Amino acid sequence: VATAFTPTAFVTRATPRFTTTSSLSMVQGQGDSYKKVYVAGASKGVGRLVVDKLLSAGSEVVALVRSDEAVAELSALDGVTAIKGDAMDYKTVEDSLYGCDAAITTLGG
Repeated sequence: VATAFTPTAFVTRATPRFTTTSSLSMVQGQGDSYKKVYVAGASKGVGRLVVDKLLSAGSEVVALVRSDEAVAELSALDGVTAIKGDAMDYKTVEDSLYGCDAAITTLGG
């Protein structure tokens, strides 16, 4: 007696590759969240949203921006250190990253 072919016998449920848990807390060994995060392009658009999200998660933010106005605006927020500089200047970026657990760039975003 031949057994009928059942395609479902060969199908297994795939484990989702991505989860809904924020990537801000996904790095092994980092605890619940990053403590200090560098954000290039932090003054507008996506970068500013990232800054707000990081602050609400309890992280400190080092924000690299291009204008004095952006430095003043972001420096007024608790938990933000705003640095005026050029993201294409290696030494500025290197110095800004000191002590940070993570880096995010939203340049042009």
